[in-house]
Formats: sequence, C-alpha cells, structure tokens
Amino acid sequence: MIARPMVASLVFFGSLSTAMAQPKQVSAQAGLDEGGLVLGANFDFIDTANESYGAYARIYSKDRDEGAPAIFSLGASFRGRAKVGILEYYLSPGFGLVHYNLDRTELLFGPSLAYGVSAELDKSLSLGVENAKLYSWFGDKKGLIKDTFLANITFKLP
Repeated sequence: MIARPMVASLVFFGSLSTAMAQPKQVSAQAGLDEGGLVLGANFDFIDTANESYGAYARIYSKDRDEGAPAIFSLGASFRGRAKVGILEYYLSPGFGLVHYNLDRTELLFGPSLAYGVSAELDKSLSLGVENAKLYSWFGDKKGLIKDTFLANITFKLP
C-alpha cells in the first residue's frame, strides 16, 4: 500500500529533475502601444535545437482616454524555431488567462501567438523583435484583444 504513492512521487520528482536539467532561456520584452508601456517575459525549457516549451507573462498599461485596457496575461506556450546563420526565426503558439480591465474587470481565456526573429550576439545572448497577439474565446471580449510589436532580449541559461 505504501509503495504506490512512493513510486508515483519518485516518477514525479524524476520527471521534474529531468526538466530542471534541460537548458533554459529567459526572454524579456518591452514596447509601446496605445495604452503606453508593454512589458513581457518568457521562460522556456529547450527540448531540442528546434523546440522548447514554457510560460509567458505580459503586462499592458491602461489609458482610458485612448480606450486601452490594463491587461495582465499569463500562460503556457510551445516555441518552434529555425536558425539560419546568426538569425533565429520562431513561432510560439500558446494558451492562457487574460485579466482585462477597462471599465470593468474581466477574466478571459484564449490562445496567444508570438512570432519573431532574433540575432545571436554570442552563445548566451540574442536581440530581436517579436509580434505578440492575445485572443479571447469567452466573455464580452471575443477575438483579438492585443496585437503589439516588442523588442526582445534573450539569455540562454546553462
């Protein structure tokens, strides 16, 4: 009876330690849109040379005069990439929650899509540009919520 929970916990922690041993990368994004400042971050586990998976977060400033809501988005994503010379092209679909606040607060759920290009400066640092889109499937706000271009800096971790 005690062996089953112990085996399950060993499998879970074994999978967790394998994931933590994978190479990782952290990306920070910044840009401007109609509401003002946009900040973002990604944390990815690099699975293969062309694939990674992880989490993203984005925060958008509110400007009531422009009709731009305050948005906080958090979700999971997959990233497919192709490297050509020093340039890396990527496409990153995902799903997440969106906290939307203009006249009233709503919690939305839907897909996200980011795509971009970055130039490798050295083995652990890249600079680039990214287009990030947030969508909603539920609530009063359905369809495309945000579409922004962001500057992107990526650090590869050991």
